[in-house]
Amino acid sequence: MRQLWLLVLSGLLLTSGAAWADDRIDVGLLLGSTSASDEGVIVQFNRAQTYQATFAWRIWARERIGLSIEVPFLASPAFDVKPLRGLLPKEYASLYLTPGVRVTLPLHRPLSVFGAVGAGYARYSESKLHFDGSPNPGQQDTNTGALQFGGGIDVRALRWLGFRGEIRDVYTGARKFSIPTPGSGVHNVVTSGGFVLRF
Repeated sequence: MRQLWLLVLSGLLLTSGAAWADDRIDVGLLLGSTSASDEGVIVQFNRAQTYQATFAWRIWARERIGLSIEVPFLASPAFDVKPLRGLLPKEYASLYLTPGVRVTLPLHRPLSVFGAVGAGYARYSESKLHFDGSPNPGQQDTNTGALQFGGGIDVRALRWLGFRGEIRDVYTGARKFSIPTPGSGVHNVVTSGGFVLRF
């Protein structure tokens, strides 16, 4: 049975290849997790579930390489604080919008790899509650700049559908918290996978 599924998938990849040259736009819908830098020994964080939507428009192509403008939007609703002690915030949320460029090669193949780099905006929002449920009167929000870079693998199944796995590092300015923290910058390493729709 396993061999049958492999044969079917291989057939789809081969028969749909002739139409791939026409698609110029793709929309990636990915789910993953993010590991964020700790604030020294003062505050550490668990990994957070991350939702990602990426729009890309190919602006230049040759036989085996393509250049696209991409706009990735990533959001993590809750980084839990660990260990829970003292008057620490319960959690914080983050989002990143970092337009940039993507290079893909080889182009129009069943399996391709890509690298991406971009810069833009990041927002962090600290919880309005402490871990014990009491109010956090010093709650802080942060708006800061962001630089992201990463890469991944695209697997094409049909002309309009593919699958993607990727890893990105979104480096931002410092987060503000209701307690003093030493950090001057934050690495957010995002590992994710999901679907790609092509037009």
